[in-house]
Amino acid sequence: MGLIRFLLIVLGGWLVYTWFRKTLAGPSRRPVDHAEDDRIGRLVQDPQCGVYIDSREAVRRKVGGEDRFFCSTDCAEKYAAAYAAAHKAEGS
Repeated sequence: MGLIRFLLIVLGGWLVYTWFRKTLAGPSRRPVDHAEDDRIGRLVQDPQCGVYIDSREAVRRKVGGEDRFFCSTDCAEKYAAAYAAAHKAEGS
C-alpha cells in the first residue's frame, strides 16, 4: 500500500510540474517569422489558372502595363492572348 501511495504522489507531482511548466513558461520556441526566412518567397496567384506559386520561380510577363506572374509559359501565353482579344473587342 505504501508503494502505490508513493507512485500516486510522484505521478501527481509530475502532472502538476508539467502543467505549470507549460502554462507559466509560455512558448518554448521563438515563433517563425516568414518575412525573415529567405527560403520562402512571396506567393503570387496565376491569373489564368489560379495556382499559387513562389514569385521567384514564376514566369513573369508584363500584360497591360502591369507585371503578372504565371505558373508556366503556356498560362502566360493563354492569358496574354485572352487579354489582347478582350481589349481588341473593347476597342471595336
